[in-house]
Parts: sequence; structure tokens; C-alpha cells
Amino acid sequence: MITLVVMEQVFSRFVDDAASIATSGRWNAVNERLKEMVGNPGGPDNVWFVQLFAGLCSQVFSEYLLLKRAYEENDAREVAVLAWRARNLLELSVWSIYCTKSRDNARCLYDDAWRDMNGLFTAFKVWGEATTQDAEWFQVGRNAQQDLFNQATTEGIESPNAKFKSVRDAAEEVGIKDQFNLSSKFLSKFIHPTAMQIIMFAPNEAMRVLHRETFFGQGCLFFIGSFTALEKYSASYKFSV
Repeated sequence: MITLVVMEQVFSRFVDDAASIATSGRWNAVNERLKEMVGNPGGPDNVWFVQLFAGLCSQVFSEYLLLKRAYEENDAREVAVLAWRARNLLELSVWSIYCTKSRDNARCLYDDAWRDMNGLFTAFKVWGEATTQDAEWFQVGRNAQQDLFNQATTEGIESPNAKFKSVRDAAEEVGIKDQFNLSSKFLSKFIHPTAMQIIMFAPNEAMRVLHRETFFGQGCLFFIGSFTALEKYSASYKFSV
């Protein structure tokens, strides 16, 4: 019981601070600023950045709302979902901080969208070779990959077949490697049936409550980190005259 009370006290501040972002009007202010950015990106060279920034905002807001929904439903089966949502917000906090640190960082993540797609095509190609698919199947994949490369060239993407940057590397570059590694390792143990869960964690109401409060609190903390980075950048964004 003492442990539960302590954990609730540790995370209650994060929960309250995250909720106040909406009630204080800060959330709406960033949304309004984002609308301005979309309407006036500051020149054609900024269109890609506004697209990336809008995507980050959308993902951060959406994941936080889904985290809250899972918490409020208070379903025993939703504990793993809370851990999953919290881990998503952890990664989004890294990308939000990373992309708002520099223009080059932002471009790296933007370019990685094409590298991600190319990686999927490559994975299908490997599967096709392993399962001896026919020539027509391979041609469809080759055409799709060529279309991707053509679009990447139009977008000015360099090396669309290069390796994408991992979120772990991005966390290291912005100085939060240790925090990221610990939180990622911890949450990852609960988002799928690991050996630890199967062997060591029998159904237990006290443990479920502890995990529920912990994951929700962590998710709120990562949402605050993401939002704060995006809010600060949106306030300083330069529009064209």
C-alpha cells in the first residue's frame, strides 16, 4: 500500500501538468499557430518542414488522448496498452526534441520516411525470394520501388536506400540517451508477453493498479516533454513577409 501511495504521488504532478496543457489554452494556441504555419509556411523551402511539424503535433496529441482513454476505461486488459501508448510518447518526445534542435535534424527525420518505405519494399523482396514468388510479383515490387525513388528524387531526398536514423541514436544526440534507454527497456517489458510477464507476474490487482498508475504517469511526462518542445518552436517560427 505504501508503494502505491508513493507512486501515485510521484506521477500525479505529471498527470496534472499534462491535463493543464489543454485547460490552460496552450494546446489550442499551438493548434492555431500550426494553422498559421500551414497557411504561410515561410516560403517553398519550408513546406516539407511544416508537413513534418504538423505530423509530430498530430501524433503527440493523438497518442496522449489515446493514453487518457485507456486509463479512464480502467480495464485490466488495458494495462499493456497504457505501456504501449507511453512508449509511443517516449519516442515522440525524442523526435520532437531532436527535430526542433536544428533544421538538419528535422530534414533527417523527413527523409527517413522514404527510407522506411524502401525498407518495407526490401523486406517484401527478401520474402518473395525466400518463397519463390513468380516474376510478375517481383515486377510489381520493382515498379513500386522505382516510383518511390522517383518521388524521393523530386523531393530532394538523398540516398533513399540508406539506413534510417534510430530513435536511440537521436536520443543520444540530444543528450537524453540514458533516460531513453531506461524508460524504453522498462516499458517494452510490458507491451508484449515477455518471459518476465509469463513467469513472474501472475494476475494481481495491486500490481495491476501500480502498473496502471506508473504507465499513465510516464506517458503524461513524455507528452509534456513532446508538447513543450513543439510549443517553444512554434512560438519562434519565422513567417514570410
